[in-house]
Amino acid sequence: VEHIKMTGMRKAIADNMVRSFYEAPHASLITEVDVTEIVNYIQREKEAFLAKHGAKLTITTYVAQAIVKALEKYPYLNSSLDGDTIVVKRFVNLGLAVSVDQGIMVPVIKNTQKLDIPQIAKAMSDLSQRARTGKLQPTEVQEGTITLTNFGISGVMIGIPIIRYPEVAIIGMGAICKKVAVLEDQTFAARSMMNISLTFDHRVIDGMY
Repeated sequence: VEHIKMTGMRKAIADNMVRSFYEAPHASLITEVDVTEIVNYIQREKEAFLAKHGAKLTITTYVAQAIVKALEKYPYLNSSLDGDTIVVKRFVNLGLAVSVDQGIMVPVIKNTQKLDIPQIAKAMSDLSQRARTGKLQPTEVQEGTITLTNFGISGVMIGIPIIRYPEVAIIGMGAICKKVAVLEDQTFAARSMMNISLTFDHRVIDGMY
């Protein structure tokens, strides 16, 4: 038997997860998304994009932009609950879950709604690298409004993450895999498919929303 004392970071993560899990009634929805065209585009353009912008072009970049666009239509996902008041944010501070030695850090891309694809890619690269090297400033892990976690990096296809209090929603990306799919013209083709999960605070949001 080995007794291992939690580090300060692990204890902070544990406390926040317990508070969020037991305070917010969680509900989750999962959908399968065809990302073939984006995957093909990234394969064609990744080297030129890296040379031009100094950051990798990834599927996560496009999902981040899609989240921003979705929040324009569904703003309650970008809110917090203050007593019996829903506080809807007009800015998108997107948290990006990053695996580090002692657990998970969630650096925040502030005002993501103002950024284009190259800017999002550079912000993700910079924040992720500094998270893993312990160089983030305290303000860079605060004031998130919604979180994105990509557990597909480790090959996991479906996951149900826990909301980060006081946010009311978190998006999970699964691994991309090849599948034979039926197209609109009733033909069959190999497509790149990915599961995306949305976990939300059922006090604020209903499934139909």
